[in-house]
Amino acid sequence: MFTNLDPLHSYDPIEILRVIYRLFFGGANNATDWASKTHDALASFFSALPLNLINLFARYVVFSLFLSLGLFILIIIYSKREEEMKDKLMKRVLPISGGQNNEIKGAIMENPKWKIVEEHIDSEDASKWKLAILEADIILSELLDTLNLPGESVGEKLKNVETSDFDHIEEAWEAHKIRNAIAHQGSDFLLTQREAKRVVGLYKTVFSEFEII
Repeated sequence: MFTNLDPLHSYDPIEILRVIYRLFFGGANNATDWASKTHDALASFFSALPLNLINLFARYVVFSLFLSLGLFILIIIYSKREEEMKDKLMKRVLPISGGQNNEIKGAIMENPKWKIVEEHIDSEDASKWKLAILEADIILSELLDTLNLPGESVGEKLKNVETSDFDHIEEAWEAHKIRNAIAHQGSDFLLTQREAKRVVGLYKTVFSEFEII
């Protein structure tokens, strides 16, 4: 079968494939048919390849447009919800006096409740240092109420906070625990002004996150 093959010369690769096919499958006609079908399939594939690539790219573009539109709508909805929540929070935290709302859109307003906290903490009267922490915790309670968290007390509401929505939850917990110690121990709770300012600073970190001070 291989008597015509001369190892000293090169041969047509197709002829070599035909010889190999005859060796295993016993027929040149089948090999020719297979080669012809393979050639036709490859020719058909490569001729349709540009159109298929265009169709694939078009589908990708359409999908990307719809995805971008969906994300854009979600961003608008989230931004609107966040703005509404902030407005609701500010209306609750900032009191209304003289028939006018202290909140003015586009302007930074000073939170009068927080101003009282700062006045207490800067006082020379040691009893007001504790009062500053108690007042700050009231603002925290109002903040948690605005977030519609389940629970009766501040502690219960803090337990139901989603950490993804409340970056400084640990600061809120630490400050509230000290507030509870002051409320339960009263005059027996020893508090320096330095420590009181540190605790008030914890509350400030929380309130700054929600932009209410």
